[in-house]
Amino acid sequence: MTVLTDVIDIQISRETAAVAQTNFNVPLFIASHTNFSERARVYNSLKGVAEDFGESDPTYLAAVRYFGQALKPRSLVIGRRQVPSATVSVSVVQEGQSYVLTVNGLPVSYVSQQDDTATLIATGLKAAYDVTPVAGVTVTDNEDGTLTVASNEDWSLKVSSNLTMAAAPSTEGWPAAITAVQGENDEWYALSIDSHADDDIMAVATHIEGTKKVFIGATAQANTKTSAENDIASRLVAAGFQRTALIYHPNADAQFPECAWVGYQLQEQPGSNTWTHKALAAVDAYRLTPTESTNLKNKNVTTFERVGGVNRTFGGAMAGGEWIDVMIFVDWLEARMTERLWFRMANSKKIPYDAVGATILESEIRAQLNEGIRVGGLAEAPAPKVFVPDVLSMSPNMRAQRIFEGIEFEARLAGAIHFVHIRGTVTV
Repeated sequence: MTVLTDVIDIQISRETAAVAQTNFNVPLFIASHTNFSERARVYNSLKGVAEDFGESDPTYLAAVRYFGQALKPRSLVIGRRQVPSATVSVSVVQEGQSYVLTVNGLPVSYVSQQDDTATLIATGLKAAYDVTPVAGVTVTDNEDGTLTVASNEDWSLKVSSNLTMAAAPSTEGWPAAITAVQGENDEWYALSIDSHADDDIMAVATHIEGTKKVFIGATAQANTKTSAENDIASRLVAAGFQRTALIYHPNADAQFPECAWVGYQLQEQPGSNTWTHKALAAVDAYRLTPTESTNLKNKNVTTFERVGGVNRTFGGAMAGGEWIDVMIFVDWLEARMTERLWFRMANSKKIPYDAVGATILESEIRAQLNEGIRVGGLAEAPAPKVFVPDVLSMSPNMRAQRIFEGIEFEARLAGAIHFVHIRGTVTV
């Protein structure tokens, strides 16, 4: 029997494969802790963070700022910097109490007996752990009512409310910590950390400069406000770092202004915003003398002051002088142009090495530049220019290798107005 497909044979190829897109609205916060064993965990709300961190924990305080702004991230990545050990102490001595260590998610408990002391409770807890120890994690009885829990591997530790825990300072370098977190989750763009120490900021800034991400830090050091040339801001400026921005706050360790700033501004479409003149929730504004304000401005440090009856950020530049919004927009433009061209290549049988192929490349580049205009990052006038060389001008060697080079474009940034100077004259 003759059927329709014998007469008309149609086969449709689907050239619709999606390509991965770089995220520009996901922040990462790295802290030294033992709250979970993986190197990175994703949270979608403050409630989720509260399930893993106490309300006085620096990570929770930072999360309050991330999720507390007018615009808030849909997801926050919290990373873990390796802690070598922690000291667990018996804080409550009472008969019939259950004392629990939870190592890598596995609870171990000891129930206190009559006449038990803190030392005996710790010894009993150590004995209970030794029955089913966790590989790679050691528990040492210090015979003074404390235990030392240590590991060189990925690990986590939580304790019951009748125990206290003090983590040892991390000995892991910041580049190693960032790399380890990226190994598990690289779907983030702006990094902040739990430390406001000068050397930590410098180490992270040095590492992040070689990436396509940004680091937003904070400092409470008083010498930043002076004309000193050896403070962290001056060191960042001297290094010319264009991927690190610093905000000053006298109470940075408790209020994490950088996290409020990132949580709010990172949610904007790259190219549509500037990072100055912004309100920050859950962050106190402060007063500066004219000299202090000038010193901070000269060091490209952003401040959070009350001006004209409102609290706003002032600055918005990277340490090296480029505007934060420009760096983010250029990263966005580069990523989206790359993704657009790859989408075309991945969904085509081929892009021919001729005038037609050159036109395809040019049209994709122009389309992304027009998108840059639409989102507010590029100026509409003068219109962007794209130069695509004649295919016949390519060397035979380049054509043999199927490399099309020499494409260039020129576009003007839309920029933003931060200051207004007006001079006028009135007469009678």
